[in-house]
Amino acid sequence: MPPARHHARWHLLISDLAHAADQAVRILDEHPDGQDTTSRDALLWPYLQTWGEHDILLRDLALQPAHPPEPNPGFRTEEQEAWTAWARSARSRGLLQPRESLYDATGRQLTLVFVPHPVDDEEEMVLILAGDIDGPEMRVIGRYDTDDDAIRDLPPAVPAGVLYPNGPPPDSASPPGVPLEQLTRDVIDAQHSASVAEAIFYVTDLPPHAPAGHIAQLTAFLDTCATWATAMDTRAGQEIAVRLRMLAAQTSHLVQNLAQIGEQLEEAVAVLPPHRAPAPRHLPVPRPPAVGTTPVMPATPVSAASAPRR
Repeated sequence: MPPARHHARWHLLISDLAHAADQAVRILDEHPDGQDTTSRDALLWPYLQTWGEHDILLRDLALQPAHPPEPNPGFRTEEQEAWTAWARSARSRGLLQPRESLYDATGRQLTLVFVPHPVDDEEEMVLILAGDIDGPEMRVIGRYDTDDDAIRDLPPAVPAGVLYPNGPPPDSASPPGVPLEQLTRDVIDAQHSASVAEAIFYVTDLPPHAPAGHIAQLTAFLDTCATWATAMDTRAGQEIAVRLRMLAAQTSHLVQNLAQIGEQLEEAVAVLPPHRAPAPRHLPVPRPPAVGTTPVMPATPVSAASAPRR
């Protein structure tokens, strides 16, 4: 394969798979069938998990052709420059429709896009773009009348990367806690304002005082999505990451406001009024009288002696 900066990582993964295979064979030799299979399976599991997570890498590398196709090998420089200028103009007007993006063996990002024909807006054509479609290095390396023709010339994709090459952060796993649905049920069942405040505090609390609240988890989720968008290494990815981080900042304000409301509810020391009594479980609920059908009873005469003093 042509030299590329991702080869070192691939070598490490392939070596890791080879080591896992060797260890699995050793464990199977030391634990014949029918003898302590529970212990054997426990020892095998980490190595099987390694293959379950990374064997697709070997498949994708094995499918790489020795001589990958090159889009439009006869594309002249002046044609490329003209179509690249047209693609930039179409992108600025929101006319490019990306359909597929991949990286080839050299680490080059390729994007297949649909775009209106410059002569007839009702006709579409297909372009293959190299580089970030919003970056200054973007260029058109292929133009086609149909997507079938473009896909035929599109080099095969190499295995995609991951967000955290060295493993996710240790605190990235979702902490155990009460589901939001249960908290909603707790509020429905609550009769005291302190109970509602407690549910709000559970949603807003941050470690180390309690497990990460739901909004805190949402903030971490948005931050992780922003990290992923940044890892795209494209201009669009940078813009998306900025928007996601703005949303994460808004959740911080939401936490502050909700926490204040929780304190107000806690200080209210209120209970629901007794007229909001629950309906009977088995007997039918009496229907309120319809408006305008309640009989008006004549007022009882009140004697002066019995009239209350003012």
